[in-house]
Formats: sequence, structure tokens, C-alpha cells
Amino acid sequence: MDFMIIMPLGEMLMEELSIGSQEFSFLVASYTIMAGITGLISAFFVDSFDRKKYFLVAYLGFAIGTFLCGFADTYTGLITARIITGAFGGVISSTVIAIVSDVIASERRAWGLGIVMTAFSMASALGLPVGLYFAFNFGWNWPFVALGTLSLVNAIAVYFTLPPVREHLDNPEPGIDSLEFIRNIPKNKNQWMALTYTMLLMFGHFAVIPFITPYLVENVGFERDQITFVYLVGGIATIISNPRVGRWADRSGRAKVFNIMAFSSIVPIVLLTNLPVVPVWVALIVTGLLFVLIGGRMVPSTAIVASVIKPRNRGSFMSLNSSVQNMTAGLASIVAGILVTIPKGGHHVFGFWKVGILGALFTLIAIWMMSKITKISTQKNDQL
Repeated sequence: MDFMIIMPLGEMLMEELSIGSQEFSFLVASYTIMAGITGLISAFFVDSFDRKKYFLVAYLGFAIGTFLCGFADTYTGLITARIITGAFGGVISSTVIAIVSDVIASERRAWGLGIVMTAFSMASALGLPVGLYFAFNFGWNWPFVALGTLSLVNAIAVYFTLPPVREHLDNPEPGIDSLEFIRNIPKNKNQWMALTYTMLLMFGHFAVIPFITPYLVENVGFERDQITFVYLVGGIATIISNPRVGRWADRSGRAKVFNIMAFSSIVPIVLLTNLPVVPVWVALIVTGLLFVLIGGRMVPSTAIVASVIKPRNRGSFMSLNSSVQNMTAGLASIVAGILVTIPKGGHHVFGFWKVGILGALFTLIAIWMMSKITKISTQKNDQL
């Protein structure tokens, strides 16, 4: 939720902080790039700890950073707070994926990851509309204050309900330490290709996402408060679709399902980035399809990436994978900020179609790259 709220606030933040599209793209990128850096550092030692304890430490730091965002009143203060938040947020998602991959059998893993990924959908369907209501009526700081409070409550709930996750410590499989493992990744075709594939996939949609709100408001004719419908519709749709995509992938093959979802996602990417003034319901169909298909392609792709590594080093690899995701998202936001132009005081977004073409192109390359990745079970001669 904290990661997502900054993007629908884009049009509001640009107006109230008197910043342009490039400054806003740096604001989005500050979180993801810092998350990528800490995720990379985390990869060297994450597998040496109980995953529950590691998650809780990162989550508390994340909550503190979110509070700081709520009390910032300048562009400099906000970007600094986002950097702090990203420093801790960067290791949270990778730790969650490692936990799920550790405790759920491989044949049901895509379903499990699909369930976990409904968190993003719930953030869109429930959290973002509430957060945007507070922002539009009381100020853009309020969603961060509310999120910081909820994060502390959630940390307490995790402490009492999540059991220790230390199977990788108590019954380790034969393997190598994290430092040696990371050094060997360039020698392991499956693993470096999985990281490259992640980078391509993330670039394919993070070039588009940061400027959806400004484009809908300035070019398509949305009122500011109508943006909540975009995330409500998209979130509800993906709450329904993600678990079903996961079951479909487990049953019919993850590569097959990914190809279908990824190819299909190109359609709403191109449509949205070239959308003229249309009725709200038409735009909601396009954005809803975008949410479903982009979210849907991430379910089998995450399961595919998790399958190239054994549990002994899964935390390190998924942390490294998360680092690649975050750094790529930050880079994509910066590139989008260069390609998209929103004059200060202006009421039109120029060049959004360019990031649509870029998103479609990177999606096609990711589809090709995924076809080269094979499961760990078929690569018995690789050093893992």
C-alpha cells in the first residue's frame, strides 16, 4: 500500500509541491532504487536468520519510514523519507516470497503466491480508495500517517500469529554460503537468465504505471476523485483473478499461462497509453484489464523464478531478485519521466504513447527470455 499510494497521488503532488514530471519520477524511483540497494545487500546474509525475525525488523523500519513521509512538508523532505522507507521495504517482499516458497510444496506454489499477491489487489481495492479520500479531503500526508499506524498494528499481529520460519537453518540442504552462492550466479545460466527476465518484465510495466493518474486526469478527462474507481475496479478484479491464475498455472503449466497473460497484457498497455477522451466506464474497462493481466502474468513468473533455486539459498536469491525488480522499477520510472512531458501549470500529458511502446517491447523480450529458463529439476548438472 505504501509503495502504491505515491503513484495515484502524482497529479496532486506535482501541483502542491510545484514539481514537474521528472521530479515526480525521481520521487517514485527514490523508493525503488533504495529498496534495490538494500535488497542487494540483504542477499548476502538473509539466509542466516529466521525469516520471521528478519521480516519483523524490516517491517518496523518500514513503518517508521512511512510515518516520516506523513510528516514531510517539502519535496526534499518527502524524497528523503521515501528513501528511508525503501531501505527497509526492499527486503520485505522477497522475505515473504521466500517464506511462501519454503512452506508450500512446489506443485501448489503458484496458487500460494497468487493468494499472497492478492495483498496488492486488496491495497488497490480497499486501501487506495480510503487513502485517496483522506488525501483529497485532508491533505496528501494523511494516508502515510494512517499507513504507519496500521503497519505497527500489523507488525504486532505478525509477531503473535506467524510461527518461526527456520527450516532452512535447522535442516539445511547441502549447499554453499550466501556469498559463494551469489558469486556463482553468473556461472549458472538458469539463475542469471531468471534475473534478466525479471528485469525485462518489471521494466515492461513500470514505465507505464507512474503516469497513469496524471494521464487520466489531464488527457482522458477524469476528475481527481474519480481516480479511486481505477484502483477499486482493478483491485477487486485482481482479488478474483490472481488465485485463479495461480491454480490455472499449477494445473496447465506456468510457462504456458505466463505467455497467455503476457501477450494479452500488451493490448491494454497500448490502449491505455493512447486513450483519448472517453467515458469513465470505458477507461475503467481498459485499466481493469491492465491490472488483471499485469497482475496475472506476475503470478506464474514469480513461481518460475522461485523454481530455479533450492531452499538453502532461496532467501538470498529472492532478495537479489527483489533488488533487481526494485532497481528496474526505479530506472523505468526515470526513463518514463524523460519520455513523458507535463509542463508546470499545464493541463496535458505529452509522450505517454512512447512508454506504451516501450512497455510492449520489453514485454515481448521478457516472453522470449522466459522460454529459455528451465526448472531446477531439469538442470541437475548446474551448481546450485
